[in-house]
Amino acid sequence: MHRLTLLTNPDTCNLHCPLCFLNQRGVPTGLGEMPVEVARSSIEKYAGVREVIPSTMGEPLLYSKFEELLELCVCRGIPLNLTTNGTFPGRWGTEEGMEALLLACSDIKVSSLSYEVGGLSESEWKANVERLLDVRRRLLESRRLEQAGKPVASVSLQVTLHRENMAMVSELLRWAEQAGINRIKWNPVVFLDCASQELRERFALPEGAVERLHSVLCSEKVRCEGSLYFEGHNGTCIDGGSCSVGGDCPQDGSQKGCPFADEVWVWPDGHEDHCPDPKRRWG
Repeated sequence: MHRLTLLTNPDTCNLHCPLCFLNQRGVPTGLGEMPVEVARSSIEKYAGVREVIPSTMGEPLLYSKFEELLELCVCRGIPLNLTTNGTFPGRWGTEEGMEALLLACSDIKVSSLSYEVGGLSESEWKANVERLLDVRRRLLESRRLEQAGKPVASVSLQVTLHRENMAMVSELLRWAEQAGINRIKWNPVVFLDCASQELRERFALPEGAVERLHSVLCSEKVRCEGSLYFEGHNGTCIDGGSCSVGGDCPQDGSQKGCPFADEVWVWPDGHEDHCPDPKRRWG
């Protein structure tokens, strides 16, 4: 298995994005924070995992045991793959904290939703990303670090493509090229079946938008990836329904061709999911 995702604090977020699956659902999981013992036992169970992803809902840097999780992974030589909203709360907004993250992670992805629909301004968000990139450059230039042989995380963006940001994403790509971003994951918005009509009308991409964006969002300086480029974006899921995350997931459970077949999702109570598709989990 390549990746282990720990849903450390799925009910906790400081920006309350309306597109979050929990907000679309309108009901929190009720599972609270993940006890650090659950995180530790999961990492021990999957001892050969290549990297750990701390949370995909809620802000992982707000997890009260995040520092313990980071130290646990560092001690075991397992890099974290971090997705953050870009607020960098507490010590993680300091140069020392950002350096610790860059040395413990394989990649740090910063979501643009935090300024598009959250409580952070675009200028604040960009300033935080640029500070992280500055710290990364200093680490890469450090002879001491070079001699120690420590890898430094790449810095990526995660962009959810929706109706309100279609006109801005090309400008975001140009800024990313100038700032020194390594990669952008472009993911078309996904709605649960229970999402309100009001939410769909506000954020749903117009017909043909995915194809147009696919041809426009390319760069020679920044690697462009994400479900926008999955051939099977509307493929078949394990349960025979529509797969919202891409790939080909046949009903026999083999998940042949699914880009997430080598991942496991662990919830705060310790139960596991083996498919990331939110439609399959919550409808």
